[in-house]
Amino acid sequence: MRSRASSVRWWLPVVFAAGCLSFSAAQAIAAGQGSPEGAPAPAVSGPAFVKLPLFNIPVIEGDKVTRLITVGVALELVEGLKPDSIEDRKPEVIDGFLRDLYAMFAQRSGTSRIAVEGSIKQRLAQTADRMLGPGKVRQVLIIDLLERPR
Repeated sequence: MRSRASSVRWWLPVVFAAGCLSFSAAQAIAAGQGSPEGAPAPAVSGPAFVKLPLFNIPVIEGDKVTRLITVGVALELVEGLKPDSIEDRKPEVIDGFLRDLYAMFAQRSGTSRIAVEGSIKQRLAQTADRMLGPGKVRQVLIIDLLERPR
């Protein structure tokens, strides 16, 4: 009967060789060389996304900052529209979103919760349509939303 150590020594090179072969096959498939007929892998299509910088909005009540709200936003563009197509208008969109968020949070400053995702998405979607033209932004996505007291 074989000892356990000798059986492990015999299987170790076999497992190592199989792992190397599967790794090289995975690299070939990823490079488009392993697909049938040697054709490159099909391109993935779908909507494009434009991520905007984080918006940090202080909520001022009276003469002091009572809360700080952080909002992360991405725009999902309609099918076929590339992020480069709105790149020149991006600073204008950021400015418009910033103004809207300040105004929205100032109006709601007396409530217990200011940052409500649904109303933020709706308002920013209207602003995006106004600035970029209707039908270019499929939806406004809220990536981050944080409301903290000061």
